[in-house]
Amino acid sequence: MDGQGRETAPAANLEYRIAGLEARLAAGELGELGMRIEMHGAAVTVRGTVPSADCREELLRAVGQELAGLAVHTDILIAEAAPPDHSEDLT
Repeated sequence: MDGQGRETAPAANLEYRIAGLEARLAAGELGELGMRIEMHGAAVTVRGTVPSADCREELLRAVGQELAGLAVHTDILIAEAAPPDHSEDLT
């Protein structure tokens, strides 16, 4: 922000780019994932859980395209929904 409480151009541009990414994710198949996209100074953090490695790759591709040139940190977990391959021993 400048001395009069207005946002500076880089901060406003970053918020605009984050909003663009959120809109892109919401419009596509990834919209239901509920990813959290947060601005931390000049960097962006994207975190959440996806159902597969393919979804993670698709998400990272979209993030890379929308936020190219920015410092982006990701914390994307893959929640495999496959059934266990053996029984659990409860002794």
